[in-house]
Amino acid sequence: MDSKIFSSFYWYKEELQNICSQYGLPTYGTKAELTKYIVAFLNGEVAAEIKPVRKVRRRKGSHLTADSISLSTKLLNSGFSLNQEARKFFARYFGVEHFSFRKVMGIKMREVEKNADVSATVADLVKVLEDTKIIFFDDNDEEKTYQWNNFVRAFRNDPISKNYHEPMKVAAIIWKIVKNSDQPKIYERNLVIKNAKLIKKFLLIT
Repeated sequence: MDSKIFSSFYWYKEELQNICSQYGLPTYGTKAELTKYIVAFLNGEVAAEIKPVRKVRRRKGSHLTADSISLSTKLLNSGFSLNQEARKFFARYFGVEHFSFRKVMGIKMREVEKNADVSATVADLVKVLEDTKIIFFDDNDEEKTYQWNNFVRAFRNDPISKNYHEPMKVAAIIWKIVKNSDQPKIYERNLVIKNAKLIKKFLLIT
């Protein structure tokens, strides 16, 4: 298999890790990073020369409490991590009873680690939550790996999805077809029309 064919298919993270392990490639990282290792290998790079793009630089052995976290707390080498104490801090900061970490926060943390950005602080995490127009997220490689989520979101936003009583099952059926093809991994209404027979049983009866 060449890299072009490999890249045309959707892979789960576990599958990518298994491939990396089989060929002696780095097995730690995001889906985008694991994919880069495999593509490099398929393009002829020697496995031993393919190094992890980032190393974990969070200080081990020292964990911050919610009370000791502030906007100026460094993301690296301070003991900070996206754990329960950080969750308490953000809940208090945003004035909510329960706070859930967002995907963009994890992406930001990994970018900070990858670039060894020792100047990054908790305030930067707050910024990515508040600034939805930040370019960083629009072009980030990892964001592009969330194809399934984007596919489902696009399908649910299409009025045609309201014609089905189990839209998630319909999305899963169509996604499986797209996933195992060389088509772009994006939702288009034509996919529903072309596969109407497969999803007919989920139509709402009016």
